Amino acid sequence: MKVEFNRLFEKLKAEGITQKQFRDSVGIGGTTFKKLRGNESITTETICKVCDYFHCMPDEIMEFIPDTDYIEKQKAKEEVQAQIDQLQAKLKNL
Repeated sequence: MKVEFNRLFEKLKAEGITQKQFRDSVGIGGTTFKKLRGNESITTETICKVCDYFHCMPDEIMEFIPDTDYIEKQKAKEEVQAQIDQLQAKLKNL
């Protein structure tokens, strides 16, 4: 799964806020801002600061995009968990 912050930059543009004004107002550094631009991982603290600034929810500034094989991975994970549960049950009976 990946996260994109395109909604944040659309919001900045729509409200006429420059990137520098935004960084200064929110109190985030250049490195963190670069991570936002590159859709990289940031802290939940940063997400909270941005949401506080805009008085919005996270889904208004970011979008979660599942991996193309997300459903397949979920099924495989469920199968492995079922196997683990069966083995743990057997272990208890020994």
